[in-house]
Parts: sequence; C-alpha cells; structure tokens
Amino acid sequence: MDDNLDILLKCVVAVGGLCFLGGGIFMARDSILIRLRHGLASGRVASTRFIRRRGSDSDRDSYVRIRFETAGGTQIQFEQAAPGGFFTIHTASSVRSLEGQKVRVHYDTANPNRATITLMRDLCAGVAFALAGLFVLGAAIFY
Repeated sequence: MDDNLDILLKCVVAVGGLCFLGGGIFMARDSILIRLRHGLASGRVASTRFIRRRGSDSDRDSYVRIRFETAGGTQIQFEQAAPGGFFTIHTASSVRSLEGQKVRVHYDTANPNRATITLMRDLCAGVAFALAGLFVLGAAIFY
C-alpha cells in the first residue's frame, strides 16, 4: 500500500511540475519571440489604469497603455502591467504620473502587436517559473 501511495504522490508532484514548466514556457514565449525578431521603437505612455479591489490594501492592479510607431510607420497601441521595481507598490497617483512619459518599446517585427516595455522582467519571470517546474519535476522523478 505504501508503494502505491508513493507512486501517486510522485505523479501528483510531477503533474504540478509539468504545469509550472508549461506555464513558464508560455509566459516566456512572447519575450523570446520579441528577442528573436527584435524591433525597437520610442513610445509614449498614452493612458493609465489603476484598479483597487475592495477590502484589501495589497490587491491592486495598475496598467499603462503605450503608443508607438514601428520602423514601417504603423501606429501600434497596447496595454500591459505598469513597470516597477521588485518591491514597487503602485498607487493611483504614482501610476497617473507615468502618463506622457517616453518609453523604449521592444516589439516583434513579424507581429508588432506583440510588444512590451519590460522585456527582461517578462523573460525572467517566465524562465523562473519554468526552472521551478523543472526542479519540481526532477524531484518527483529522481526522489
């Protein structure tokens, strides 16, 4: 009976590891494609959005809408999470203060709608999730 329980536990942990690995690869996918077909443009923060959920000081989301022009002259607009440092907690006024700022936009030349102003953050987050998944998967297989 203990052997069956060990096998079941290893399978559950392996599935969790595969989920993290797949999620990390999915998260890093856009950043990798942008790096492979790298376009660089100057953009501007056109508008911002700050969402604060009821009943929580820490449950908030902040977004910036970016406008830029590709090398071919196409006007592109996209929205993403507001940039910030590792310990940055945005407030409504700090997010609003980003409006009008010039930013460096990294985009995929084959699909300019795939763009970001935080390329390294996006890539590192995806790689970190994938590595965590790989570690958990390895622990399930070899332990």
